[in-house]
Amino acid sequence: MKKYAVFGNPIKHSMSPLIHTYFAKHSGIELTYEAILGTIGKFELEAKEFLNKGGKGFNITLPFKQEAYNLADIKSDIAKITGSVNTISIKDGLIYGDNTDGSGFIKDIKNNIGYDIRKKKVLILGAGGAAMGIIPNILYEQPSEFKIYNRTYEKAKKLCNKFLDIGKLDIVSLEDLKKNKFDIIINSTSAGISGTEFFLPKNFFENDAICYDLSYGAASNSFKNWANKNKLTFYDGLGMLLEQAADSFYIWELKRPVITDELKNILLKKL
Repeated sequence: MKKYAVFGNPIKHSMSPLIHTYFAKHSGIELTYEAILGTIGKFELEAKEFLNKGGKGFNITLPFKQEAYNLADIKSDIAKITGSVNTISIKDGLIYGDNTDGSGFIKDIKNNIGYDIRKKKVLILGAGGAAMGIIPNILYEQPSEFKIYNRTYEKAKKLCNKFLDIGKLDIVSLEDLKKNKFDIIINSTSAGISGTEFFLPKNFFENDAICYDLSYGAASNSFKNWANKNKLTFYDGLGMLLEQAADSFYIWELKRPVITDELKNILLKKL
């Protein structure tokens, strides 16, 4: 039986075991997939122990994505650009690191929502690891403008400089937001997890702008409430979660599973 897992801390909330077990069943593949609570400061040791005991690969969620990058012998191009890894696989005895967050986001936006980022004005809120994971893929779609708002200027500046070779990402201040008209606003902050209310100026978006939260469930409610108050169309990150998981599954099994309405409904009932 093939062994897979997801490492994180915390990890109890993870729906990855449910998703990958469903994928395996409907793909006719026998495997096990468990959630592992990683110990802070011991990720590499515990990850290698899992692999040494027959693990074929694993996913990584917060706060171990940078450590997973360091663990990998070989990194994919997108992993090198983002400096983080969410999927580990074993190829010819070597540890291979990849990041499917950005590809999962783009697949959800384009294929499920039917939205084309090309030539659109894009704003991303937050400059943490979640933003870093999707920024390259957004730049590849060639938006007309791509700006980032973050409370800490230096952190945002560092992120902009990181992707200079791919495309242009500019910083926008809170005061200057209202001078813009964005087509899509993406929330990558963790504000919703603590239930923090969004305080943003009005009229910095087009009337038909869409809002997308990388979180889902209760964690996306704060941004959802803000979008509803401003009469904007809102999407949460559940579709991205499924798409990035399907991309990970393909890396391991060379077979991309079908994301069904049945699976979506199972997850919705768990939220």
